[in-house]
Amino acid sequence: MFLIALCISVISCKKHETDPSPQAPWLMTVNFTDEFINPKLKAIVFISDSRGVSLADTLVSGNPRIVMQGKAAISLPLQVTIAKWEPDMHNFLVSVNTYLNVYPSEWTIRGNRPVSDGDATVTLANIPAHSGPILYSTSGYSNLTFITSNSKNPVYRTPDDLYIRLITQGGQLYKWEHGVIAGNTYETDLSSMGQSQLRAVTFPFQAQDFKAIVEGNRDTSDISALSQVTDEQIGDGTAVNSVMLGFPANVFQNFHTYIELIESWASPLTYSYSKEGQIPQAFIKTNAMINLFQTTGSSARFAGSGIYSVSKVRWNFQDTARLAFDWIVYGPDTLSTVKLPLLPPSMTSMFPTLAPDSLKLYQIELIHYPAIKSWNDFLEMSFSPSTPGRIKRFESSAVRMQIN
Repeated sequence: MFLIALCISVISCKKHETDPSPQAPWLMTVNFTDEFINPKLKAIVFISDSRGVSLADTLVSGNPRIVMQGKAAISLPLQVTIAKWEPDMHNFLVSVNTYLNVYPSEWTIRGNRPVSDGDATVTLANIPAHSGPILYSTSGYSNLTFITSNSKNPVYRTPDDLYIRLITQGGQLYKWEHGVIAGNTYETDLSSMGQSQLRAVTFPFQAQDFKAIVEGNRDTSDISALSQVTDEQIGDGTAVNSVMLGFPANVFQNFHTYIELIESWASPLTYSYSKEGQIPQAFIKTNAMINLFQTTGSSARFAGSGIYSVSKVRWNFQDTARLAFDWIVYGPDTLSTVKLPLLPPSMTSMFPTLAPDSLKLYQIELIHYPAIKSWNDFLEMSFSPSTPGRIKRFESSAVRMQIN
């Protein structure tokens, strides 16, 4: 999600591998696992005080454990920023996440980077009449396409199962291809297909546009296990009040459902709902609302109402070299004024085209987690060394306002 090239400042980019000394105040310990950082690239971690002034920063690669220390007495709470980069189509995307109101603690940041063994090539035969795109899905990969021959499908688990879904006049049909191995070529006969089991999810209002995706998991205990998409649907502009989501019967023990709704294309608001477990019967709409906002360069003020757990404010920028920046600040429900932290030496050395005032406010989002009681709970569920990334398994509903 981020791209880093070269560390010029030896002092600012020094990596601390030892335990903090009594003379230097301990700020944070951060563990990276499961190739969160692209093995061919690097990432930046920097800690700031509540005013956004940098206290320590470091350039990292691989799966390190880093101990961040300050140089002088500090005032709490802290701001913790993780920046990384990835190739993104024809760009490099630099993803920067800042977390506010953090106290010295140990975090583990888990990646979920599936490593492909290669592609399996699939050609379809005896295709029944259908509407819409074809869904191809292996564990960790899915694609909606109209391609029926020589489809390249990455294989992340060998051997794997290939799932193919069609929407026909007779309903949703699917086909399994068992024992798929990277490098092999398969011709899949669709003259005989299974009937998908369907679950209707009702909407709280007529949505002019929507996106719905269901992923199945065979393993309900491992939160890093690769899931398999069983259905993905995108609205066509026709207002609807429900969607029928399909899945194969008796295959998956757990599902993750994610749905986005837009009431009207004239509205700047998007509502989302995420549910782990069984596919829900109804979309749960948050009562949170973004009432007003003001923005000046790298700072924003907004007012939210209703019940929500987390505030999420997003800026973006693309320079003339097609280097894209996506900067998200996460904070508690009490957040009303947010300003991007000052750039430390490692960031300015790596990204000389990035300046706080070049970033444009893009979105404000308010997220409600019914099971999360406080901001500290959110941080614990996200970064606890014992179960990092557990927040992804929690039900949530959100409202998002598009700014530009």
